[in-house]
Amino acid sequence: MGDSKADTVPKSCHPIGDKTKGVPRRSSLGEALAYLARVPSYHVLLAKAMLAGVGVWVFLNWLPLYFREAFNMTLGAAGFAGTFMLQISTVIGIVAGGWISDRAAAQGAKQRMLVQGLSYLAAAPFLLLFLTHPGFATVTVAVSAFSFFRGLGQANENPIVCEIIPVQYRSTAIGIMNTCATAVGGVGVLLAGVLKRAFGLNAIFAGIALLFVIAGLALVVAYKLWVERDLERARANSA
Repeated sequence: MGDSKADTVPKSCHPIGDKTKGVPRRSSLGEALAYLARVPSYHVLLAKAMLAGVGVWVFLNWLPLYFREAFNMTLGAAGFAGTFMLQISTVIGIVAGGWISDRAAAQGAKQRMLVQGLSYLAAAPFLLLFLTHPGFATVTVAVSAFSFFRGLGQANENPIVCEIIPVQYRSTAIGIMNTCATAVGGVGVLLAGVLKRAFGLNAIFAGIALLFVIAGLALVVAYKLWVERDLERARANSA
């Protein structure tokens, strides 16, 4: 019957090994890299992961010292303040972002990329508050709001990859993203230490806003130009 439950399930949702779908063929690393090289939306996601990785790693590693120096906190209090606000706000943002992403994707899978791009653009302005040499309350608002919107955008990342990349290449795609984001994040922490003496942590934190603006704009451009084509290619390859 046309209204049966099986007929209402999209083909892409059938589990691996389902007799109606079949098991995806195994692919070599070369095949995976060759496919990823032809997906512009993935290139944007990779660049976004690297830009965001620098910002997040710099915050995680230098924010406790900022609280120590700016507000004369004890090491314990500075360590707690420098991690708790970032993490709890990010967790809340990820939960909210997952729900928002699924609601948006009901209008089309490509909407996830738009949600992520707009979230990053919304996060960036809060970091500019560091240019005012703010008090503790203002820093709390800036860090919490930035982390919330960053988490909201992050919730879309893996779902987007799973939409634009066929199942047999997804782990390779995510592994490359995580590796690159971690590598540049470490470099960012080192570079922040070099620049701290000349510019101070306030300017460094405010500068992270630029990275998120670039990442957000790149995601919006990919949403406009490439993601629909990449989605169709992934569906055709999976079929």
